[in-house]
Amino acid sequence: MEFQKRRRQQFLGETYYRDQLPRFEDVIHGDDGLEVGLRARETQRGLHLSLASGVGFELFNRLTLRYTAGELIEPLRSELEQVIAAYERYGELLWSFRKDRNEVVFEFTSIDDYCQLMQLIGLCFLLHRRDLLPRLAALQDGVDGTNGGCDVIYEEFMIHVVGPEKRYQTDHACQIRPYENLFYALTEDTPAKQLKELDLFLKHWYKDLAGTGWHDSHKPDENGNQGGYYGYWSFEAGAAVLLLGIEDDSSLHKYLYYPKDLVAWAREHAKLTQADAASPGHALRLRCEANQPCPKAGFWFTPARANSRQRFEAGQVMPEVGGDYGATLWQWDEVQE
Repeated sequence: MEFQKRRRQQFLGETYYRDQLPRFEDVIHGDDGLEVGLRARETQRGLHLSLASGVGFELFNRLTLRYTAGELIEPLRSELEQVIAAYERYGELLWSFRKDRNEVVFEFTSIDDYCQLMQLIGLCFLLHRRDLLPRLAALQDGVDGTNGGCDVIYEEFMIHVVGPEKRYQTDHACQIRPYENLFYALTEDTPAKQLKELDLFLKHWYKDLAGTGWHDSHKPDENGNQGGYYGYWSFEAGAAVLLLGIEDDSSLHKYLYYPKDLVAWAREHAKLTQADAASPGHALRLRCEANQPCPKAGFWFTPARANSRQRFEAGQVMPEVGGDYGATLWQWDEVQE
């Protein structure tokens, strides 16, 4: 009964939730898990892409599930960084394999990728982890901003991080439905108009995303089994409310997938953004380029070489790895044992 009161969406059953948490651990870190496959010398290089992308996807789903289950929000801030770090590793492998650093990690033309990109951007704002947004942008922008201006809604969000002078002007929208009204909300000049557009956006959000892989995942199969449901959330709508300074969002609470608890938490903890920006340690990254001092003691690895995992002490210069891979980028290993 306590779980039913705490959960944020009624589709999530307690037994299913309790079963999913160890499943994530096994899928990512188990004996036959994604991380083991990534480190295996015999794994085909192209397969590494699917494994690395899978780690990011599973970590994102785990974070979403925790929020859906009604868990405390504060721990999700560090979990979000784990998600971004996992996709950074995937990006390095992707760029090495394709020999093109202008490939995007989240395809703007893929509805699944675009939806997840918007959700991640929304989470960065709502969890007061704006420091992660430049890292997310680095996965999309390409070398010297080659991909800048690919999507107008993406640019609208990024303008709130670095300002319009450092972003790219465009009128192009990669995904019209349901995101068109979100763009209008971000560009309207009064709270009434902004709320009207956000209401329209949320009204069509779930229906218009019927083409995604997670749509209707809460519905059990013919055997009564549920699988792949971690929660339906328009985190980007919540971020828009926060960025626009809308004080009364109660008219949006009727939408099950509007993250009202997270918006309320973000407002209550608004000082976190300023505190993080002022903290000398807020920019600690879970990656480090070769010939730079190690920012954190522990185990690191580089996609440039198989079985490269090793321990470095804080301040130790990270070594270069030879070969045709290009610049060596060391990644923090989430398994520190």
